[in-house]
Amino acid sequence: MLGDDETKIGVLIFETAEGNFDFAINQQAVEVIRKALSKIETHLTNGKISDVD
Repeated sequence: MLGDDETKIGVLIFETAEGNFDFAINQQAVEVIRKALSKIETHLTNGKISDVD
């Protein structure tokens, strides 16, 4: 996480077959994306891909 006294920026790093890429967005958005990815991972692990909200 990057930031100063007023602004907190989250950096997401994704690993792909072609290499890593990263981008910075506000911390609240990082948490939303993290939760969504966790939910997707859970559904995929359980073999349920049609229920993803």
